[in-house]
Amino acid sequence: MSRREIDALNATFVAGFEKSDAAMVASVYAADARLLPPGSQSVTGAAIQEYWQGVLDSGVTGCVLHTTSTAEHGDVTIDEGRYEIRVGDEVVDTGHYVTVHDRQSDGTWACDLDIWNSSRPPAPRPSR
Repeated sequence: MSRREIDALNATFVAGFEKSDAAMVASVYAADARLLPPGSQSVTGAAIQEYWQGVLDSGVTGCVLHTTSTAEHGDVTIDEGRYEIRVGDEVVDTGHYVTVHDRQSDGTWACDLDIWNSSRPPAPRPSR
């Protein structure tokens, strides 16, 4: 998988946020893909679009992805980078991600595993 192919998948993902289109965001994932979001259970398959719809419904309007390294191993490519999540012009979260892309049976690439972690400190716990 070339860096250009990774950039194209990431551009589709980002465009889905900018258009508030969860189907576009989810289109970069394989049918049996898994999300491992922070503070949540894993999300698989068709539920991925529902997950991203919930994120968009919460007011998120955009994101930025910066690939920092890639490693290709045959039909698997690992993309590591940094992200920003925006609501309007405000950056509400920053962090790191790792995605694993698999070559599909038709020769295209799709994200099979997506995990990310916020660099922001956790919210304080309410006092008792």
